[in-house]
Amino acid sequence: ITASVLEAAMQVLGIATRSKTLKGTFVKVLRDVSAVIAAGTTIIGKRISTNKGEDGEILREVRLENLQLRTSQEELKKEMEKIKE
Repeated sequence: ITASVLEAAMQVLGIATRSKTLKGTFVKVLRDVSAVIAAGTTIIGKRISTNKGEDGEILREVRLENLQLRTSQEELKKEMEKIKE
């Protein structure tokens, strides 16, 4: 997605610079918009890739805690069976 948005921003910039019929103010607006889109997309892409690492750590912690809870539950089941006998 990031690459396609950046490509679209580059196309807008290309049109703005190559068009001979656009007023200078429109060309400036298109250049500015293209720059903002490219910058925003890059920042969002970096944030997403950074958060993936954090999500992976959280997922590992949750899985470990889940394993510990299952082990504890099994031990409690065994104790309950002993008490019933």
